[in-house]
Amino acid sequence: MKKTKLATLALSAVLAVGTLGVITGCGESGPQDGQTSIRFWYTTSISQSNVLKAAVDVYNKGQGVEDGVFVEADNRQNVQKNALYVDAPNVLMLDDANFKAWALEGLFTDLDEYYEQQPGNYTEEGIPQTMTERWRINKEKDAEGIRIAGEGADRQGIPCGAAPMAYYYSIPNFEDQKINIISCEEEALAEEYPGVQPHGYAEYKEQPFEGAVSSTNLAGDTVYKVFNNRIPMNWEEFRYISKMFTKTYNPDSPTTIGGGSHWWFAYGWSVGGDCIGWNGEHYEFTAADKEANWLVLTDELELNGTTYSAGEIVEYADRDAVADAPAGSVHELPSQYDALKEFVCLTTSPDGNGGKGERGYGVGLYTGDQAVSSLTTNGFVLYAGDATTITALDTSYAGKYDIAPAQQWREYEGGSVYYEGAESFANEYLKVIGETYDGEVYTGELAVDEATGTPFVGRATTHSAVNGLVIPERSDASKKDAAWKFIRWLASAEGQAEIFDTGWVPNQTELAYSDEFISVGNGKNYYALSFNVQGSNIGDWAYFENGEWVEEWSPLFNNNLRAGLITIDEFIAEKGAVANEDCAAVDIYINGRW
Repeated sequence: MKKTKLATLALSAVLAVGTLGVITGCGESGPQDGQTSIRFWYTTSISQSNVLKAAVDVYNKGQGVEDGVFVEADNRQNVQKNALYVDAPNVLMLDDANFKAWALEGLFTDLDEYYEQQPGNYTEEGIPQTMTERWRINKEKDAEGIRIAGEGADRQGIPCGAAPMAYYYSIPNFEDQKINIISCEEEALAEEYPGVQPHGYAEYKEQPFEGAVSSTNLAGDTVYKVFNNRIPMNWEEFRYISKMFTKTYNPDSPTTIGGGSHWWFAYGWSVGGDCIGWNGEHYEFTAADKEANWLVLTDELELNGTTYSAGEIVEYADRDAVADAPAGSVHELPSQYDALKEFVCLTTSPDGNGGKGERGYGVGLYTGDQAVSSLTTNGFVLYAGDATTITALDTSYAGKYDIAPAQQWREYEGGSVYYEGAESFANEYLKVIGETYDGEVYTGELAVDEATGTPFVGRATTHSAVNGLVIPERSDASKKDAAWKFIRWLASAEGQAEIFDTGWVPNQTELAYSDEFISVGNGKNYYALSFNVQGSNIGDWAYFENGEWVEEWSPLFNNNLRAGLITIDEFIAEKGAVANEDCAAVDIYINGRW
């Protein structure tokens, strides 16, 4: 995922169209003769609303003149479903959490024909599938009583920007521990930092680049600590840096505790696990599934009729065929149970709360309450938040924080950690690059398959909220063509460039990694937001028609399991059966994963 700068002519053309539109329509405050007037509803903050209205103005005075369409933008707070029955706007922007439930009531117009016959400048070729597939669902059940969502289903919405989970960290506290912060994508390391390996966080015996300062690590050794905010930390790195900022392990820590995340997705999804799995007939609850996951090492590997490419992870439904796969075609990954336990251990105490729950690391929090205030008052050093975190931190902690990607399962040659004494978290330390362990110098190189060169990494993923543009089914039928023309513009490269200042990551990957969007962060690492979006998915609450299927098990998961009051096995014993029944009863098959 390398940051790229758009070709000068291409982006200049995008921006010039908006500028030209302002000039040609100067002074117009309403529809011109022959323009069809449509209503556009959305729900945003005041600052984002101002950006959207400015973009609409550019459209009205530019492309809208050519389209014969004039858009009236209206920031409606908390649009209720009932409004789409009685006073539907011509275009509605909504987030993906409500989409399926509303779509199944027939509230949205199928956009397939519009996209196929009148694409305009909008194309989905440069948009991550995980964004486009969220807006696909069949309203009707098939012969087997299943509704298909995702790949192959009806297109009822168009993605228009995303807000991912990301890690927000305290720069002053990183500096307190003399961590050298760099910002370099993996593909550019060899050129920009030839002495640095592709780690989110690593320690070096020798100075890895000019200007790097040394300090003492948790093992008492003098090292160079390097944090790269454009590469995900692996599991060991994340828990080690959390340990460094937890006073019970490091009395010199400026913070009480490392931090953590309220969401498990980056762990389970990275290794191909999930809380659901399709068994060929219905979904099963797989939050603590102990079967191994598998990384594909070769192209065109066929399992149960599904063809995989190198670097992909075998889906739950196809894992039974791995036993018959050719030798050397897959690499074993941790199970969903392993991923879940790693996540739970972050927030549970080393003694398991006196034996009540899992024995953990005690380096994180299990709730996101007061996350921003805790970050600014040295409660913790980094924490996972959504896009609203930026607004809050810019108010109370401007210039003192930055952004980093979510964790990713990554395997390094020789592993990542060693132990001083008994094998326990208290005695666990990160291997130092350039140091000798068991007679071998640790290089910190990413592990790859010798035969195929496929790197041993999981999915780079987390959850995100994606805005979508829909045409309400009960809106004025005579204006639906006009509504589509505006949608295809706003979701195109030209329209997305006009709304950079909302902070939403553009739907198109090239735009997301462009210097022009990254610069919107005013020095903050918006690259991490763009990186997180590319492989992001919807949260489990929005897998199916609504979030009801998680309501029976999620409170015990969030409030008891993550607090260390019960073990994973006790959680499954109490809630596994009902969760299994609830997810097996849904009639939506997520064919394209999302």
